[in-house]
Amino acid sequence: MSFLHPLALLGFAAAAIPALLHLLQRRVPPEVDFPPVRYLSAAERESARRLKLRHLLLLILRTALIVAIVLAAARPLVPLRGGGAHQPTAAVIILDNSPSSGAIVDGAPVLERLRVVARSSIARTTSADRVWLMLCDGVLRGGTREALLATIDSTRSGWLRLDLVQAVERAARMVNAQPVVGREVHVLSDLQRTALASGQAVVPSDVRVLALAPGRGVPNRGIAAVTVSEGAAVIELSGAQLDSGGTPQPVPVTIRIGAGPNRGEIAARGLATPGREGSGGATRAAVTVSLPAQSLAPGWWVGEAALEPDELRADDRRPFAWRVAPPARAMATPSAGSFVAAALAVLQAGRHISDGRDVVISGGDLPSSPHAIVQPPDDPALVGQVNRALGSRGVPWRWGPLSTPGVLTASERAGLNGVPVVRRYRIEAAGSGEEGASEVLATVNGEPWLVRSGSVVLLGSRLDTAWTALPAAPGFVPFVDALVNRIVMGEAEVAAAEGAPHVEFRTRGTDTIGATVFGPDARESDLTPATTALVTAALGGKDRTSVLSADRFGAEGFSGTRRADASGILLLLALLLAAAELGVATRTR
Repeated sequence: MSFLHPLALLGFAAAAIPALLHLLQRRVPPEVDFPPVRYLSAAERESARRLKLRHLLLLILRTALIVAIVLAAARPLVPLRGGGAHQPTAAVIILDNSPSSGAIVDGAPVLERLRVVARSSIARTTSADRVWLMLCDGVLRGGTREALLATIDSTRSGWLRLDLVQAVERAARMVNAQPVVGREVHVLSDLQRTALASGQAVVPSDVRVLALAPGRGVPNRGIAAVTVSEGAAVIELSGAQLDSGGTPQPVPVTIRIGAGPNRGEIAARGLATPGREGSGGATRAAVTVSLPAQSLAPGWWVGEAALEPDELRADDRRPFAWRVAPPARAMATPSAGSFVAAALAVLQAGRHISDGRDVVISGGDLPSSPHAIVQPPDDPALVGQVNRALGSRGVPWRWGPLSTPGVLTASERAGLNGVPVVRRYRIEAAGSGEEGASEVLATVNGEPWLVRSGSVVLLGSRLDTAWTALPAAPGFVPFVDALVNRIVMGEAEVAAAEGAPHVEFRTRGTDTIGATVFGPDARESDLTPATTALVTAALGGKDRTSVLSADRFGAEGFSGTRRADASGILLLLALLLAAAELGVATRTR
């Protein structure tokens, strides 16, 4: 039991007053040895016994009356589940309005169900409570009950992903710092399995975590990413196939390029068949769609990949940015070798390059062109001369001694994995060149073989069959194409960020140097709900976390400190005691 006004309990000292009055009013009858009245002794003793009992009853009634009045003034609160007032409580209501909350389940968005429970929690608060509301942006919003209810009513599905583990941990720290007895965190979310995969929240022992049990899951497909390169778009899908035992069905994907009210003309279509992996049904698939690069003018193009509408519309479309570059003007010096010259001729015939000196491929000398692709010299005596030329141009790489043969291990951009190399120079770092512009694109035995520093690309071997099998491989011409048009020229960076789907371009002066594509986090596409065991383990443990249905959630919220005010009952008892005392006192007189 607790009291709203505990200082009123000092009134218990008044409970001693009836006892003092009773003692002061005690009368000792005189002793008279008078024979004629001895017969009255028996009657007097009987009357004294009755008076003693009545006085004791009055003492008890008056003491109980004072105790009842003092207790009523202190306003005692007794534990009561399912109703009544509650002690001041600090609570954070987490309303997860991340993109997955827009999924349609049983004919209504998931967010509608969450908002109803959130309103119920806020409506039960009083002016003595300290309450905050957290949405998918992670911001703790304080305010009056009316202001928080208005925020809940205006909340719509957002574009940011909420990490529930981190959110609960932050909320628990907030309420634990408040000087009140009740401390609770209410988690209103669809409880996606992917939102609980970042560990376990550290929740203080005095904090209760109440999580609304998730509804049923629904199958969903979403576009996780779109990557455009070499005239093709790679669309990666994500989601969950919840129909147990069923064969995943092909997913049609549509690519649109251009801007305008008609969302651009349809450029291409593809068909992806997702596979199944993992016990939860999470799937991952990709489809490559060729784009008509030849028919698009050089410059930046904005496109969109789209799926057929399903239960979650937020992830059915994702924009992408694509820079269509004009064909590089390239040539090869005689020292570059016949294989390089033949490859450039094929590329020029296919209009992948044009004749010019913007990119020069050499074989032992460093050309003065803006962009250079340099092979090691055929004569080892010339290595030192070329190394000095590289140093004068600020290139932080040098050719070292001849090294052991091996096979190529390359980045995805170079596409060289597994090609044998029988002769090569070790490429060694010699200092710092252009900051952020130097990278290793391929290695042999863990040592650099293909490196780029600014506008200069170095190879560890000559592009000749006496050095490597690459010139005889089917991918040699595409490799030279990538060297000329992408690697040495540099690709404009396209970054990805979380937010409402759109594209923002980055500029430097009047030049567009890159783009950022915004869209929902790919993990939002997996609508598989977490199990109760996973929820309790991730949100603080079974001793602190309860996963409740909507009905039980309303009964359990604030129930840890819920009390009923017993002052009214005590005042009624005091009236009854006063009436009883009056009746006994009147009869005694």
